[in-house]
Amino acid sequence: MNPSGLSELVEDGPATASRSVRPRQARTDRGVVWLAFALLAACTEPSESSPLTRTGTVTGTITAPVAGDAWVFLYHPGEGPPGPPAVPRTVTAVSAARLATDPRYVMANVPPNPWRLFGILDVDGDFDATIDVLAQPTAGDRVSEPIDFQSQPGRGATVPLELSGPVFTEPPAFRLEGEDDLDVVIDPAVEALTPMTLTADALDRFDPKKVGFTFGLLDADGNGRPDDSDGDGTPDLSLQLFLRWLPRPGQLPAGTTVIVPLVFDPSPFIRTLEGRLDTTVTATRIQAVLVPQAQALGPTADGGTGLTPFGTPPAGDYEMVALQAGGQYWRLPNQLEVPSQRTRLHIDRESR
Repeated sequence: MNPSGLSELVEDGPATASRSVRPRQARTDRGVVWLAFALLAACTEPSESSPLTRTGTVTGTITAPVAGDAWVFLYHPGEGPPGPPAVPRTVTAVSAARLATDPRYVMANVPPNPWRLFGILDVDGDFDATIDVLAQPTAGDRVSEPIDFQSQPGRGATVPLELSGPVFTEPPAFRLEGEDDLDVVIDPAVEALTPMTLTADALDRFDPKKVGFTFGLLDADGNGRPDDSDGDGTPDLSLQLFLRWLPRPGQLPAGTTVIVPLVFDPSPFIRTLEGRLDTTVTATRIQAVLVPQAQALGPTADGGTGLTPFGTPPAGDYEMVALQAGGQYWRLPNQLEVPSQRTRLHIDRESR
């Protein structure tokens, strides 16, 4: 199995199926998992840029069906939600109070390049750009469709933003079951499969009825049939679980990420999904195994980004990531001051 795309957000409840009435999200490139989670940028309203400069101002009117704080993100083309998390070029915010009287966002000094715009309406006030896993939409929020546009030299662009797409699920918050120690050492033999159990956890922050691992069948090529990218006879699922290596300075070329996949038995979910692309399931507990075959995500010769075999997982520190439909994710450890969320993971083959 090679679950690498993202499908729709729907429903809640352990391993239950439900029909989705939402339009399918934009497709993502197969196999690409971009693992940058910073959302650090100034949120003050900038002044207009000079027409003599090559940079310009990107601005537009925000429309939303309900009240909330608006967050607007500027990404490079092809990055950002509903795909995997990415680092935005610029972030700005418009408070609920200002949105009611002046529904306009402003981003100054934007270079004349193609860009992608994405917005979140934080309806319940739990968005926090200073905490990694809270800088994303949660159940009840509204999001925009990604908007691709061209910023013109010295003039920028005017891009209206509609924040109307409802978010039905919480991020896939979880803890590592059976691990009370803050430091977990994984010592896999090259030929071994290391079992790991992830349990959904609302952490007293999210709606427990809407926390879980939500996923469905992939149709990345849009042909109306579930994908089977590795030809094993089993349809690909949208949920991605993996470890990401946290290398020390100089251990990896710039712009390269190394991941180690976690796989789980899809057969119970495949039976529930019954081959339907408009259905998702939500599991509250996933039993997975670590496959000791690392992959490197980095620049390709044609200027894109791709995965290549890396070999045996390198020794060192790791974080565990769950990535689900619509780009919602969770990682362990994270910045929350909760004991179960501070678990650190290490691969060390000298611990025997």
